[in-house]
Amino acid sequence: MSTGKVWLVGAGPGDPAFLTLRGREVLDQAETVVYDRLVSEEILLTLPPKVRLINAGKVPHHHPLPQEEINRLLIGEARKGRRVVRLKGGDPFLFGRGGEELLALRDAGIPVEAVPGISSALAVPAGAGIPVTHRGLSSGLHIISWHGREDGPPGPEVLRGLTSVGGTLVILMGGSELGEISHHLIQEGFSPDVPAAIITGGTTPRQRVFRTLLGSLGKAEPEENNGPLFPGRAPVLVVIGPVCSLGYQMPVDRVYTEESAEPFISLKGARMVVTRPEPTNAETCGKIHALGGVPIPFPCVRIRPVSGWGSSWRETLGSSQWLVFTSAKGVNYFFNGFLSSGGDLRFFAERKFAAVGTATAEALAGWGFIPDCMPPVFNGTQLGLALIEQMSPGEEALLIRSQVSEKGLDRILKERAIPFRELVVYETLPAEGSSIARDIIGEGRFDFVLFFSPSAVPVFAAACSGQGVKALCIGTATAVRAKGFGMETYTPAEASFEGLCRLAVELISRNASPKTDERFPIP
Repeated sequence: MSTGKVWLVGAGPGDPAFLTLRGREVLDQAETVVYDRLVSEEILLTLPPKVRLINAGKVPHHHPLPQEEINRLLIGEARKGRRVVRLKGGDPFLFGRGGEELLALRDAGIPVEAVPGISSALAVPAGAGIPVTHRGLSSGLHIISWHGREDGPPGPEVLRGLTSVGGTLVILMGGSELGEISHHLIQEGFSPDVPAAIITGGTTPRQRVFRTLLGSLGKAEPEENNGPLFPGRAPVLVVIGPVCSLGYQMPVDRVYTEESAEPFISLKGARMVVTRPEPTNAETCGKIHALGGVPIPFPCVRIRPVSGWGSSWRETLGSSQWLVFTSAKGVNYFFNGFLSSGGDLRFFAERKFAAVGTATAEALAGWGFIPDCMPPVFNGTQLGLALIEQMSPGEEALLIRSQVSEKGLDRILKERAIPFRELVVYETLPAEGSSIARDIIGEGRFDFVLFFSPSAVPVFAAACSGQGVKALCIGTATAVRAKGFGMETYTPAEASFEGLCRLAVELISRNASPKTDERFPIP
């Protein structure tokens, strides 16, 4: 077996959008990913389930996997012929011990490539509106770690040198030592009145910025780095210098929406589990991220087209005046199967179309058809009621869908003695989400779960207890299924992704959200 290769990849400061294009390319081809503590879960959640994930994370004063063992692990995985990514927060060569791993791999004869990342020392202050250099205030930048190779702070001579040269000081890995930082810097000549900032969860929707003076820095120190200032042991970065006073004058808005988006929606860092199948799962997660939320992709179902029906499409479609679609997927699978079997779109010139909602109608429009019937409320029951108002006596409906469908439509048509048949063009099957997502769900570290179909509910429920889970459901049938598993269910007035987001915003607004930028009291 030929030797594999190792890539030392910088994961950036936290937001997956700041992963470099080369880093994304390498991760998409990885077979093994060895990651550290500062790599955001949002990036790990983008990896396919087949990737072997190995946690090599370290916390101050506690290294469950020593550096020498990490080196041996990388070498061993590569010698098995695997494509190995060593994924590190920020940049691998800035206090990431990437140089040690590079030398160990080269000494072992392992092909290795460094993929630089955006350093948190630059990106996190910028994301908080703090320029690390600014004309008239700071013409220099100094980046230090409060825990060096031997887990000790910088010596007095280093701190005195920083005092004499001035500029902005960025301190990494000092969140649990704020009092010590304040004491040592002042002792070596820093003014206690110089502005300072503490940033936690930088560049992510969980970002919080606390502004104070160096002399009061220690008063912000939480217990075990897990207090109200630093929830969830988020990475902490400290900035010291006059530039820290500029953040209020130069606010940065990290939530972006299309200009046409109306009304404006901000999900305010809500962690939302998305259960849709791929590729729509990735599309939905991207929209959530753009609205300031934290998406947790957990596809609970996978879609497989049903083949064979197209060979007899004339017999299948011949007697049906109405073609009824209950999903955009059904539209696309139907027309792809029809055309691949020699069908001609002119066959539908005399047919009528019904769509359950706007997404389905948009899919129909993509094939050149405008629905003749679409209910004001997007669910199967309302679709059935709208159909019976428009169908003429003797007309037949063909329901084009998956093998697992809401039965409200069938019930309405049967009650009114409307003739209909079913054509299954795709199957909905259980899927297995990533281990990272399963851990998050099992530990209850999310705010909402989004359900777009009843079939996703039992797969998700198997990963959690269901108690206390807030389920945002696209329709009543899905809500009933979720309620049966003990979940707290909510259904939007409009059965669409936008409707779910507005519902989430309404639920978020019922609870006071923490400030994202505040000044710690100064005595």
